[in-house]
Amino acid sequence: MADPHAWIITEDHIAIRPEESRANRFIASANADLTTHYQLTRRLKAGEGTPWRLYDGDGNLDYAGRIIVPPGQEGGELWFAPLDWAKSDTGSAEIHYLNTRTGQWEVL
Repeated sequence: MADPHAWIITEDHIAIRPEESRANRFIASANADLTTHYQLTRRLKAGEGTPWRLYDGDGNLDYAGRIIVPPGQEGGELWFAPLDWAKSDTGSAEIHYLNTRTGQWEVL
């Protein structure tokens, strides 16, 4: 995952108490310099990015959010970043992305 990318959690369906919520948490790739990190974060705050949802093995919604990747890398390896994080954090099992052409959620 060499290319700078960032994502945000917009909904946390796991947290029991509000103070445990991860909603509005931004995560950027480690190789994003400060300027790139700021630009990606600003774009996510403005509502840009491709919507995603993370589900556990029983089909329960864990988190929802948006991701921004470099042009031409949509649907590729970088789109697994939220799932890679959530597997170790909560055990999420699959990620779905909103197909903006069809309006349908699709498993990646």
